[in-house]
Formats: sequence, C-alpha cells, structure tokens
Amino acid sequence: PRLHRGLRLLSPRLRLLPKVRLIFTLRDPVPRAYSEYLNKAADRTVVRYLNKRIDNKMEKDLSDAAPPFSALVADVAKTMASCGSPNRTFSMMDEYSDEMEEAGCYVNPFVGEGRYVRYLKLWLGMVPRRQLLLLNFDSWTASAEAAQEAMGRVAAFLQLAPFSFRVDEAHNTHANRSVHVDRDAASDADAIKGQSVEAQLPRRDRCVLRDFFMPYNAALAGLLAQHGYEPMTEAWGASAAADCPAKSGWRFAEELPAAPHATGAAAGGEEERRRCGTVDHPCLAGSDTQAT
Repeated sequence: PRLHRGLRLLSPRLRLLPKVRLIFTLRDPVPRAYSEYLNKAADRTVVRYLNKRIDNKMEKDLSDAAPPFSALVADVAKTMASCGSPNRTFSMMDEYSDEMEEAGCYVNPFVGEGRYVRYLKLWLGMVPRRQLLLLNFDSWTASAEAAQEAMGRVAAFLQLAPFSFRVDEAHNTHANRSVHVDRDAASDADAIKGQSVEAQLPRRDRCVLRDFFMPYNAALAGLLAQHGYEPMTEAWGASAAADCPAKSGWRFAEELPAAPHATGAAAGGEEERRRCGTVDHPCLAGSDTQAT
C-alpha cells in the first residue's frame, strides 16, 4: 500500500484484515525522488504525474514534454521560502487549504512522497508492531550478504519456510529502467553497487533537497525510536551533505494556526493547535482523524 493513503482509507481495510502483515522499505529520500523521476521519464508519464491532484483523475496521455528535474528542485526551493514551515507543505494526494495553496506550500510528488514521517505515523499508530516490518533500502541493497539477511527477516516475518533467495539480479534500477515498460530489466546487482543516483545530481539540486528533507528525516528518526525500530536516517546523505551551505532555506513560522483541511474542517482544541506546529503531526498529512 502507498504510504500517503489517509486514515479514511486505512481504517476500513484494517478492520477487514486484522491480521495483515505489512512490509515497508524506506530509501534515502533524495535519490528516491530522482530515481522516481527517471522512472517516469523513461515511460513518458512525468507530466501526467505532476498534474495529478487529490481532486482530479490521472491523465492517460503520454508526453515527452517533461520539465527537467532541476526545474522541479528550483520550485522546491521557492516553496521552502514562501511556505515557511515543513508542517504546512502538501503534495499530490494530501488534503490542503486555500491558505496553504496561496502560500505556495505545494511540493511536487517526486519530492513530496519522501516526507515519510507524515504518513508512517498513521500506520505505526494503527498497526501493531508485530504486524509491520520496516527495512532500510540503502542497507539491504548494499551487498549480497545484506540482501540475504533482509530476505531472511522477510521470510521469518511472513512465517515462510526457509528459502535461499536470488540476490544476484536487480530489477528496474537506474541502469535499466522498466516501469510500465513491457520488457525484462534485470541488471547485475554487484555491477551497479558503485553507481550513485544522487551523484548524477548537480550540487545545487542535491543541497536543496538535503535541506528540504532535513526536518522530516529528523522527525522520522524520533518516530522510529519512539516505536522501537532500528534507526535508519543517520547515514542518509551524511557525506553528500558535507559540502552544502549550513544556512537553511526554510523560513520557519514562529506560530502556526490550526490546520484546516480541504473540506473546511479545522483541527479543534488548543492541544491540536499546539501539536499541529510539529512536522510529524498528521493534521496536514491527508487525514482528518488523528492516529492514536
């Protein structure tokens, strides 16, 4: 399931599947964003993906008129300056208010879906820990040994019989794209280990994205610790961010109002108003009910 689905979709499904087991693997959001862009550029769906919003349907037409990724990153830098706070941003499937849109708080979905803490908090608040496995994509793809260990954890989590998994091939990688393309796209896993997607980005784009994701990653680290999961954000971009400016592009708002949704319903009560000023509060995460 996609992380960005809100409680209104999540709750009924969990009631129908009370013993469901879920596996999420989280990737460093900077290369994840660029990788998804490259995937959709390969299958010519960038434009229709960018035009998708919560209140309209996905277009069907394919297009070669995709904007360059650098232009999308430039828009993210503008959002950080105009919107002010990470808590107010919204993306493709998030609900939003007119005020948030007028303040320029929209971020494109390539970047927006990397705000993992927004959406993961909903799942961790509703699904028992024994039924939810979190894996660090960057760790288990680092070597064949790590991949085997991760697949062993998956098999044990799903209560499957011991099995030797093939980890010598990687599918739909940056070296061989195949999303929505009718062809096999296997690559030698060892051959692509040293090829960095993030290294393909210009320094300015990389630094803007590192700056954008910093508060979300920090909140995610706290959320994982709170629920007893292994940390995974420390190594994300540690070396890549070393040559980026120390000054952040975020213009943090000193005080945030209660967060109204697209339906016009506002988060009520002083406690909600206070908590809505934190980056991981679900009041702006595409839900009208707080996970408990």
